[in-house]
Amino acid sequence: MPRLSCLILSFFLLLSLTACDQSASETSTQQALLISGEADIQGSVSGKSGSSLTVRLENLSALPSGNAIIVEKKSAMEKPQQPVPFKLRVYRDQLQVGTTYILRIIYQAVDGRRWTNSRLYTIDRASEQTELGRIPLQPVIPAQANKAQLFLCGEKTVKLIEHQQRVQLHVQDDVYHLQPVVSASGARYQSIDEKVLFWNKGIEAMLSMADFDWPTCARVSQDVLALFPFRAHGNEPGWILSANVDEVVLDWNYGQQHLVMPYPELDLTHSGFVLHSEANVPLLKVNVLHSLCRDSMSGRPYPQHVELHYGDLHLSGCGGDSYALLTGKEWIVEDIGGQGLIDFTRVTMQFDSEGRLSGHASCNQYTTAYEFSEQLDIADPIATRKSCAPALMKQEQRFLNFLSEVQQLDFDPTGALLLITANGRTITARR
Repeated sequence: MPRLSCLILSFFLLLSLTACDQSASETSTQQALLISGEADIQGSVSGKSGSSLTVRLENLSALPSGNAIIVEKKSAMEKPQQPVPFKLRVYRDQLQVGTTYILRIIYQAVDGRRWTNSRLYTIDRASEQTELGRIPLQPVIPAQANKAQLFLCGEKTVKLIEHQQRVQLHVQDDVYHLQPVVSASGARYQSIDEKVLFWNKGIEAMLSMADFDWPTCARVSQDVLALFPFRAHGNEPGWILSANVDEVVLDWNYGQQHLVMPYPELDLTHSGFVLHSEANVPLLKVNVLHSLCRDSMSGRPYPQHVELHYGDLHLSGCGGDSYALLTGKEWIVEDIGGQGLIDFTRVTMQFDSEGRLSGHASCNQYTTAYEFSEQLDIADPIATRKSCAPALMKQEQRFLNFLSEVQQLDFDPTGALLLITANGRTITARR
């Protein structure tokens, strides 16, 4: 009898567990939203295997401030196919009522070329299944095809590229395809479905996606863009950093360790800029300060101090191009070899980025070539042949002689440029 009771009890427990499993399965099915379709890649695609298709659902309102990805699925293509079917499953408890979600698709070929969807597809949380059909993917303009315009929109760096009547808006690794439209003022672009709008007016721009307005965008000045590609380095342990608006590459421990930071965010500060990205774990942050920096081993001056922070790794060094310390505005000479200058005379130096130095020597104009590597080398100057007062001609000859003997440069605490000859005599100049 006890044995029969145990069997009956076990039977009812089994029925109960089966019912629970079925109920849980039904609940899971009710909570799931299945998004499906086919990615139709426009243009020629490499026939080699190794390409990938990334499908992601994003919270539109979170795009300007942080990580907007709700769910993402990346599939490797073992062999090329056209179109490429996809399915993406998301659960409703991941989605908020009243929030707009968009579907983005990125196809990357084995040769590095990319395609993204040209229309903005919004996803309804209440749907049980969303079949989007065939979705055309347009090719991404290569970054080198044309110079980009850079904007800071909220906490995001947004890049606008125009090339042969095509306009694309780059936001991290995603690209939105736009076309120019008639505007009463400024330059206005929108997507083919009119859901993405970018309106540039002078140094500001407005960006709207599916009726969601981003924070006002500010154009990054040409002075900042001229810093890129930006390079920095340091010693003990040796490290090298190469940064562009698309990617930051860091090698440290004398090349034994390597890190790539894709699609960095750019923050401008009153004294420099910051590059950072959360694509890496832990966070990589590059702080750049516009302040004279001297290499800790060679003593060579550079225009920026650089600090790197990556988890427990903290590095410091110098960055930028040493040539930038010389080029730009004209230098006005204040002193030649400690003897000053004759009152009301003018001696100048203009360094250009092509290795040419020219200016006014006291009486005549002069020109020469220069090279700045481990030291500063200036060739013998060539001057015009105008004749002036003897004292003025003597000052001019002294300046030109000193100039051809210069071997190194430095800056004093007040920012004055010091050109130093082999025997320690100096030419002092200011801007």
